[in-house]
Amino acid sequence: MNKLYALLIFLIILYVGINVGADNIHLGPSDAGVGDDASNANVNASFPKLDNFTDKKVNDTAVIYEDAQNMTINLMQIDSSQNLSDLSNQLISSGKYTSNQVIDQNGVTTYFLYNEGSDDYSADIYFNKNGQNYHISGSNISYENSDYFINHCKSIIDSMSGSGSSQGFSRW
Repeated sequence: MNKLYALLIFLIILYVGINVGADNIHLGPSDAGVGDDASNANVNASFPKLDNFTDKKVNDTAVIYEDAQNMTINLMQIDSSQNLSDLSNQLISSGKYTSNQVIDQNGVTTYFLYNEGSDDYSADIYFNKNGQNYHISGSNISYENSDYFINHCKSIIDSMSGSGSSQGFSRW
């Protein structure tokens, strides 16, 4: 009887060894959930959906939102080692922007940089969420559509930030 138990244990070890070697059994916790569906779910979950906009994934760190009126909002992760206050000050010093604001949006310090023209403006918005820096941009935004643009940017920031009290803001 002992020989049968020994043979059974040997066969079990052999079976497990063959399947681990063929990568059919994942023993390590780091292997759990690895696959295209799991990684796509994380990427898609990291960028919020916007009402009235369709989103196109550029890559794992960027998405473009477009609506029926041809408004485009770009959202991307940027280098997290950068200090956004310093970056904002450097960009303002470059003379590219005509105005700027620093807003506390639900506990997220947000830097708004504007390049204003006679009929429209462009905006670059920087914020940090959970240690990750983000950049939102939009160009050729008519002053009539300014609140629409700003409110959707707020929606992006709010959906990626923790809870807190919202301080409403408007470009004009």
